[in-house]
Amino acid sequence: MDETALGLEARPASASAATGRRDGRVHGTPAPEYGEYAPEGWVNPVLVEQERQAAEDRRRDEAQRQDAVTRRAPDPTRPGPDERAGRRTHGPGSPRGTQPAPTSASTSPYGASRLDFVLTVGLLFVGLWSVFGALSTGTVASVTREYVAGQFGEMSSPAALSSAAVVRVVILAVVFALVAWWSVRRLRARRWTFWVPLVGGVVASALGAVPMLVVVFQDPAVQEAIRRVSGG
Repeated sequence: MDETALGLEARPASASAATGRRDGRVHGTPAPEYGEYAPEGWVNPVLVEQERQAAEDRRRDEAQRQDAVTRRAPDPTRPGPDERAGRRTHGPGSPRGTQPAPTSASTSPYGASRLDFVLTVGLLFVGLWSVFGALSTGTVASVTREYVAGQFGEMSSPAALSSAAVVRVVILAVVFALVAWWSVRRLRARRWTFWVPLVGGVVASALGAVPMLVVVFQDPAVQEAIRRVSGG
C-alpha cells in the first residue's frame, strides 16, 4: 500500500545519519534523535564527563589528605629537638656518648648559677663554723659574764649563763639544719639560694641571743644596776 495514500510521509533520516557524522556517538553507537529511544549500547557523554570529573575530584582530595598526613607526621630523616641540641653541644671531635662540658662559665649543675652555688656553700660553712664555735658553752658564758660586768657590774648568779649557752647551741643547731635542708633543695632545683643562709644567719643570731638576754636581765644585780642608771 502506498504510504502517501494513507497520509503518512516517510520521516527523513537524521542529519547525522545522512551526512555520516557521529558527534554524539559513544562506542560506535549513534546518539538518539529527539523523541527516539536510546539505542542499545549508547552512553550519554554528559554522564561520562561528570563521572570522570567526580573521579578526578576524588583523586585530588585523596592526594591532599595524604599530603596533609605527610606534613603532620615527623620525618624520620630529620633530627628532633633533642638531637639538634646534642649536635650543638657536641663538638666535631667529641664523642656523642659523653656529657658535654658547660658552654658558659656561669652555668652550674646546682643553683641558679655557679656564683650562686659558691656563695651558698660559703655561707653555709660560715653558719656551720658558728655552730661549732657555740659548742664551747663555757667560753660563751665567760665572755658574756665579762661583758655584763663591764656594763652593769657583777651578776648575782653567773652560773645560769652556762645553761643559757647550752640552750643557745641547740637553737643554732636546729636553725642551721633547717637552713641547710632548704638550701640543698633550692640548689638542686637550680633556684637562687644564696639569700637563704643569710636570712638563716639573722634568724639564728636573734633566736640564739634570747636565752642569754633572759638570764642577764632577770639577774637581780643587773636589774638593780638598770634601776640606778635609769634614776629609779
